[in-house]
Amino acid sequence: MTPSTPAACTLAAAAAATAWRDVPDAARRMALGLTLDALAIVAGGAMHPDMERLVKKTGSGSDGAATVIARNRTAAMRDAIFLNAACTTVLQRQDGYANAKGHPASQMVPLLLAIAETRELGTEAFLTALVAGYETGARVGVALGGVPSHLHDIGNWATVGLAAGAAHLLTGGDQDVLAAAIDGAASVGLAFDRFTTVGGATLHHVYPATSALTALGVAEAATAGLTALPGSLERTYGPHFGAHFDAEKLVAGVTGGRWTQFEIVNAYYKLHPSCAHIHGTNDAVAALIAEQNLRENDIAQVRIATFGEAMEIDAEAPHNDLAARFSARATVAAAIRYGALDDEGLLDLEALEPLMARIDVAHDPSLDRHIPAGRPGRVTIETTDGRRLEKEIIHPRGTPQVPATETERLDKARTLLARAYGADGAERILSLCANLDAMPLADLSSALRA
Repeated sequence: MTPSTPAACTLAAAAAATAWRDVPDAARRMALGLTLDALAIVAGGAMHPDMERLVKKTGSGSDGAATVIARNRTAAMRDAIFLNAACTTVLQRQDGYANAKGHPASQMVPLLLAIAETRELGTEAFLTALVAGYETGARVGVALGGVPSHLHDIGNWATVGLAAGAAHLLTGGDQDVLAAAIDGAASVGLAFDRFTTVGGATLHHVYPATSALTALGVAEAATAGLTALPGSLERTYGPHFGAHFDAEKLVAGVTGGRWTQFEIVNAYYKLHPSCAHIHGTNDAVAALIAEQNLRENDIAQVRIATFGEAMEIDAEAPHNDLAARFSARATVAAAIRYGALDDEGLLDLEALEPLMARIDVAHDPSLDRHIPAGRPGRVTIETTDGRRLEKEIIHPRGTPQVPATETERLDKARTLLARAYGADGAERILSLCANLDAMPLADLSSALRA
């Protein structure tokens, strides 16, 4: 990038040159894995009562070509995008990106799937757009240097990547359209309240849906020839939406109009149904339960130590399961009461109250040094028979430092898909996603509509 070349142009060139057949094997495997993960969390989230109510109020019948996941129906493209994307945050199991806070793949898959189905595009076009959009958005996320503490990491920088992915799919990779979509998405930057989750405000689930629909609108406008102001990405978006913006990082790993490194390999899978900030704590209590065969009546007192940022968004007294997913106290209580942390254990908070009363959560400044690479948590348990048990986890399972195993990744997807499709349906979708680049996208759509 030279002073006269907007970052969007450099990113657009690399996005336009993206071709699935040229993507390195590691990046291809991650793209396929993230596609499965996104479909699974949407399917699992769709079973939540909140989403059951939402789908009844949005569209009706089989009135379009796009799949409404887990509903055995199709809908108009925008309705399908809205409903599927809204499900991504319900269980707090969405993907993560290690080098910047955000969940790009789980937001991108519902958008691109609906476009591809409606336009009758193939699997290769879908996967190419996914990689092109991910690589674009990831660089924006890194360049921001974090987002201001009052903003949520859903629906900000990922929206720029979503717009690039949508524009790629709509045009087959037109470089000028991509540049307009990237700067255009930057010029309409979204700003969502970080603390809705802690307060259990379930309109939070509209965040990813709004991001996806905004990206679609920008991409369609760019395709129609509407123009963006060149340089919007670095002139307005970065300075206003970044905590420590560095414009040079927007084009890192781009040389000669191509990606020279693929950021998608730095994605990770969330293995707990909770905010990533408390995954170290969740891992620690899981290890203690497994090692000591602990039960609720064994617990006299639990002390949780966490880092500063996690403490800022900890829900001390959650009133619903969304807030509970941001509560160290609730997630630890559920794990102990039921032997493992799962979605169902967070639905009945009244049953958790006696155990939650024996759990204290505090900030330990010594853990802050492990941020941002780690998500540290320390759990100390005093048992009714006088033992003192302690476990500290710095890097939770699923992160790049402790990658999810194939078994963990597939078990997560299998469990979530089975809630909507049954065991046989889940296995069919797993098989299709494992070989997605070798078969028609219509085969996957058919399985998702079963």
